[in-house]
Amino acid sequence: MELSEAIKGRRSVRRFKPDPVPKEVLEDILDLATWAPSAMNRQEWYFVAAHGQKVEEMKRIFADAFQDIKPRLEKVFADKPKIIEATKEFFETYGGAPVFIFAYCGKAPDGKTWDTNSTAVAVQNLQLAVYEAGLGSTWTDGILGKEKEINDALGVKDRKLLCVLPIGYPDEVPRVPPRREDRVEWVGF
Repeated sequence: MELSEAIKGRRSVRRFKPDPVPKEVLEDILDLATWAPSAMNRQEWYFVAAHGQKVEEMKRIFADAFQDIKPRLEKVFADKPKIIEATKEFFETYGGAPVFIFAYCGKAPDGKTWDTNSTAVAVQNLQLAVYEAGLGSTWTDGILGKEKEINDALGVKDRKLLCVLPIGYPDEVPRVPPRREDRVEWVGF
């Protein structure tokens, strides 16, 4: 697969088949994620891959997280109640994904802030590798209000949760959204 095909073909998948994802495939995907550039080459990202009973435990936490974002959804999508209901259902099921990957940040070079940028770049690598492997994923961060509960359940300390990616074989073909124009400005050409 050419890189341009992966970039243009990757979509946010929110419905998954129950088929298990081989651990070897996940190992390859996570290896490719760690080849991302990072601030001062510190590679401060950290990933936790979960499946089985841990996924079920996380779904209970995620279902509770919906209440944290519901008021914001009701404000933004006041005229679109189906979006709110679909979001609630997603938080309860996470699309049936058999695997969750939790992406964490370590400290930035200043030692005071979190290196979210480097982890975000690694997550982009991860999502492209997921697509190349014939799997689907989506970046989710609406659950961050439950970070302490998630970290406690996973045994993670001294790291900042950036996002959770449900991973699995797609059970949908998401539409291709149009690209917005006027997002690039040329200066001096």
